[in-house]
Amino acid sequence: MITERRLQHMLALAEHAHFGRAARALNISQPALTQSIQALEAELGVTLVDRKRGAVTLTVFGDLVVERIRLLLTQGADLRREIALLAGRETGSLKIALGPYPSVTSGYAGIARLHARHPKIHVAVHVTGWRNVADQVTARAADIGIAEVGGLYGNEEFATELIGQHCGRFFCRPGHPILKRRKVSLPQLLEFPWVATRIPSRIARGLPPSLGAAGKIDSLNGDFVPAIEVDVPMQLAGFLAGSDALAMASLTIMERELLAGEVVLVPMTVPELRAGYGFIYLKNRSLSPAALAYMQEVRAVEVEIVKREAALAARFAKRARNGDARKR
Repeated sequence: MITERRLQHMLALAEHAHFGRAARALNISQPALTQSIQALEAELGVTLVDRKRGAVTLTVFGDLVVERIRLLLTQGADLRREIALLAGRETGSLKIALGPYPSVTSGYAGIARLHARHPKIHVAVHVTGWRNVADQVTARAADIGIAEVGGLYGNEEFATELIGQHCGRFFCRPGHPILKRRKVSLPQLLEFPWVATRIPSRIARGLPPSLGAAGKIDSLNGDFVPAIEVDVPMQLAGFLAGSDALAMASLTIMERELLAGEVVLVPMTVPELRAGYGFIYLKNRSLSPAALAYMQEVRAVEVEIVKREAALAARFAKRARNGDARKR
């Protein structure tokens, strides 16, 4: 009879390629493992492994069986998870994948709020490139992700919810030569190196063919790669001090540095560049109560960010329009 136990034995044998090592990993005796594999071969009527002094290699039948075992075990784990959710036996764990930008806006803040309300929920968070977040969700390494969603519209595998559309602005050090200009156009911004995370192609398509010192276009996917590409938009002021680089970020990300006078908002005539990140999760996989609670906290943080950005814009954008930035 084909049992999950025998399938686990076959998978371990394929991974270790040796009866002795696989038996130790499974915490069973080598004869017991050998008997289990022989029983599985007898059930299927084919040879699954070629044996040589304890070491094994998979036959073509073995390759097929191992491929199907991985799929079956994943589906079995999903089935048990779905039943536990419906029965109200949520384990209280949550795996999150965050893109660089939302990690410092609402991603981490949402985790803090979730933990304050539900301290028994175990959270594992991974920050990765925004293009990799969907892959983390597909592989079930993350229950939910927050990243750029523009490229996922129309993808039947994912459900998405747009949550962040914050305006990207440019910042420089006090005394930067660009501040001598009353209003800064896009070509003038391109004269200087940009510091930012990778910018998606939907925004990059609006840039002119000649990018000057700002950066370059990735020929493989159309993303804009800034001259100074950062994994996470933190400590940006450090890149600006003593250099002519321009940092692109939101007002809330640069709030502390703005208030301290360490950076200045560049007065621009450029159309707004807006982030477009949101929740990413699998359509055919139910969200756990922990994931739903986290989403609720992130939405609340996003509402607060919008209010704070409006207040900062009224203060600093007006100052930039009036030319006060040039007087610093």
